[in-house]
Amino acid sequence: MDFFNDFNNLMDKGGPVMWVIFFAAGLAITMLVERGFQVYRWLKAAEKDQQFMHDEDINILMKVQGQTHFRRDSPVRSIIKQIRWNEVSSQEDLTKQINTLLAELMPRLDGLLPTIAVIGTLLPMLGLLGTVTGMINVFEVIALHGTGNPQEMAFGISQALLTTASGLVIAIPVIFFHHLLVQRLHILLVTTEQSLLVVMNKAAAHHG
Repeated sequence: MDFFNDFNNLMDKGGPVMWVIFFAAGLAITMLVERGFQVYRWLKAAEKDQQFMHDEDINILMKVQGQTHFRRDSPVRSIIKQIRWNEVSSQEDLTKQINTLLAELMPRLDGLLPTIAVIGTLLPMLGLLGTVTGMINVFEVIALHGTGNPQEMAFGISQALLTTASGLVIAIPVIFFHHLLVQRLHILLVTTEQSLLVVMNKAAAHHG
């Protein structure tokens, strides 16, 4: 009970902007957890499939067909499932298909990461907005009562500082974890490209 009272008091001190910061933070954290879990699964699957691509013959790889379930598959397996092998008669044909499929795959890999980056950028600005509204309240108190009402002035200053601090405190970890996820996604992409290169080399040897 005390926690909810403290929370409500904190939000009241921060004013309406504090609620906007709170909901933006909740949204960003939810997106980070979803992307983090998904990228982790893809990386684990990609590492296993990288070894599979090295070990198996091209004829086996060509049979990895059927409907793709990308949420369960690694990116490389998802691409291989969509290759139209009956239309591949040369290395150039395979390269074109893989490049097209990889380009289509990139937005699905990024997912909500661009949105997380936007929220991380907006959070300090929301804190600054709270600072401005808090200082406006201070000047309104001064205009109406002069400097003889320190309690009302302190409320406005508290609102200004609280929203600024909240925006920064939340934005810093959001931006940091977004950066970590981008790095992990880069590793995933490199692993995928290496596996696809193995497939193309085996296909070239097969057609050669």
